[in-house]
Amino acid sequence: MKVTKTRRWLIAVVAVLLLPLVALGLLLLVAQSEWGESWVEARASAALDREVDIEGISVSLGWPPRIIFARLRIGNPPWAKTRNLIDAEGLYARVAVPPLFGGRVVVPYLGAHRATAGLEIDGERATWRFGKESNKESRLLLGMVFLDDGHIKFLDAGDKTDLDIDVKGTAGEGGTLTASGKGRFRGEAATATVSIPNLNPQHEAPLEIDGKATVGRTRAQAKGTLTTDGTSLDLQFHLVGQNLKDFGGITGIVFPDSPPYDLTGRLRHQGSEWVFDPFSGKVGDSDLAGNATYAKSGARPLFTARLRSRVLDLDDLGPLIGAPPKTGAGESAAPEQKAQAARREATQRLLPEKAFNTAAWAKMDADVRLDAARVERPKQLPIDKLSTHLVLKDSVLRLQPLEFGIAQGRITSNITIDAKQQPARGEIKADIQGLQLAPLFPTVDSMKDALGTLYGRVDLVGRGTSVAQLLGSSEGKANVAVDGGRISALLVELLGLDLAESVLLLGRNHSQVRLRCAVSGFVVKGGVFTADSFVVDTDDTVIAVEGSIDMGHETLDLVARPQPKDRSLVALRSPLTMTGPLRKPKVRPQAGPLAARAAVAIGLAAINPALALLALIETGPGKDAPCAQLLSEAKAKGAVKKAP
Repeated sequence: MKVTKTRRWLIAVVAVLLLPLVALGLLLLVAQSEWGESWVEARASAALDREVDIEGISVSLGWPPRIIFARLRIGNPPWAKTRNLIDAEGLYARVAVPPLFGGRVVVPYLGAHRATAGLEIDGERATWRFGKESNKESRLLLGMVFLDDGHIKFLDAGDKTDLDIDVKGTAGEGGTLTASGKGRFRGEAATATVSIPNLNPQHEAPLEIDGKATVGRTRAQAKGTLTTDGTSLDLQFHLVGQNLKDFGGITGIVFPDSPPYDLTGRLRHQGSEWVFDPFSGKVGDSDLAGNATYAKSGARPLFTARLRSRVLDLDDLGPLIGAPPKTGAGESAAPEQKAQAARREATQRLLPEKAFNTAAWAKMDADVRLDAARVERPKQLPIDKLSTHLVLKDSVLRLQPLEFGIAQGRITSNITIDAKQQPARGEIKADIQGLQLAPLFPTVDSMKDALGTLYGRVDLVGRGTSVAQLLGSSEGKANVAVDGGRISALLVELLGLDLAESVLLLGRNHSQVRLRCAVSGFVVKGGVFTADSFVVDTDDTVIAVEGSIDMGHETLDLVARPQPKDRSLVALRSPLTMTGPLRKPKVRPQAGPLAARAAVAIGLAAINPALALLALIETGPGKDAPCAQLLSEAKAKGAVKKAP
């Protein structure tokens, strides 16, 4: 009795387990009949809400089952520009069985001898999503479509993408599938070719790919592996272009303007992260290496990078602040940057006027570090190294710090630009320490033996979206000081127009005079830097500077008034004026005092020619400046000399 019950129980279990498979087998047999084809067409059309035509169904039993269609056509929805999602001859597919019991059709492998496909995206709608509410998840899941000889039309109107792709080849071990496409990708002219060797029809391993593409002015080559669903990849990646901003337009990552670049490295993608690590190459005329990561897991995507350069060409940083790189022989610059440089040259403007793309700052956060061991720069700029840490968060850009090694010292700045405010608010706080006078003026021969250390502080706040606007509207103060040293005696005498002393000094080697102090202070209002306390005091001469620098109009209006402390037989002592545009200022003696001396000399010469020299005698009215007081005031304003 117990044996009979156990046997019945086992039979029932087996029946329950096998019944779905038996039903599936019967369904497949029916589907191969003419009546079955019509029934499948009707059911598929109703389920997909699409027009479906089927010819010649046959089934090859196996696991998973293999279904063959002499021809299959699935129409596209009415909104699509292409008529068919797929129109294939000699179509074959393997269908995963278990998902069928959940009402889903999973096709891990789909191939055709000849086929055309129309793949389109319109907002949240896509031609491969089925049903009346096609923006919802489809019950049909395609793994990948393989075509021995086919054509794909891919359209995404919202993304300005229109590609024609030809696909040929054989999937499977020993075979190679190749695809070539052309058209437009995100508004840019595009071409691409890719080969996929040893493609596993069951997708049991990542795809091997070897391809190249050109989108606009950006060229890329890639070789490596990726999964069929695109969720992960590992490629050796070579990227060449005219401007990194172009690449940003293609990928959606916010990149700044840059000179032409050529970068090679390992590109990996897993989940929501893209990692370019390590990479190396050139941006402009600078070498660049390091790593970069783009992650989309937070409220905004985050771009992080750690960059290093053995030799950084300073002008390659120009596009970051709205200025073009150099465009002469041997320099790297994109065509639009050459045009920008020509326009700037024609206007005689010095400060970059190109606006920062602050609208893009809201799309992404960033954390980037850059260290340059050596800096290539013009001879008159004694910068030897650079490092910075850039942080962009919630539309606020910070450089904390931006540090230059300069003249054997350093300038450390903390810069903030808050684009959430309208207009954007910029703030710079710069600390100047340890700059040596001789290397600070590398192109001034008379300063080559100068001794002294310069230090200071700059605090400015401005409004605008370009360097020119920020400085042209700035408020604050700037103070630098030198608390002792030595400078060229010839330079001091020439500043005082002491002709007799200058002639005597021309025959001396390395003649120097003690520098008691030098203090330069400016009060800044509305972009105008007005000299507040600007004094250079040596044992021979005290020089006071008055006037202003207008950053908004980029003009100088300064007067240096030298007061020699010693007597001289022949001196044309007169204030020196520095006026005109910042780009090309003019330095000349003030005409009034010289004319007055000339008039006195002419009058005395009328009495006796020898008396004319009396008008040129310098009595030495200059007195020592109160250096201790001036240095104390400069210290109170932030010009503090710190220990190395």
